[in-house]
Amino acid sequence: MSSYWNQYPEFHHDGSAPIKKEFRRLAQLKGWVGNDPKKRELFRKEWGKCFRSEFSMYYGHDASSLAGWQSLCKEVGLDNIPKSVEECKAALKGKVWVNIVDLVDCRRTRTRVQCHESEEALREYTQLEGKVFPLQEAKANGFLTALLIKLNE
Repeated sequence: MSSYWNQYPEFHHDGSAPIKKEFRRLAQLKGWVGNDPKKRELFRKEWGKCFRSEFSMYYGHDASSLAGWQSLCKEVGLDNIPKSVEECKAALKGKVWVNIVDLVDCRRTRTRVQCHESEEALREYTQLEGKVFPLQEAKANGFLTALLIKLNE
């Protein structure tokens, strides 16, 4: 279990449930939901912390780690796993379209991550499902930058 969830001993975390579902349950318990701008901001901030913690637990936080990049390449189904960090980045950037929330969920739920046929297909899916992650948080993790797309095209 990640350290993020350990902060809330009163919350009975299910490590095999989708992260968004679990975070929403925690947010309800903690009162981070509602129309109040302060609650919305707290929700967004905590969601960023939660997701960053979960992503780091599964993929690491050292963006110079070849093993981390190779794990990410394998997870998204690349047939030929690159032999360097730069080759991994090149193999992913603009060629693999996966939702980063789904990427964490594939580890949590032990399912394959859904790869989309195009950036546009991923954009539509992400917006439809509401599986959006704060851009600034994503940019703080070197692994995630290879998978980012613009949602407003």
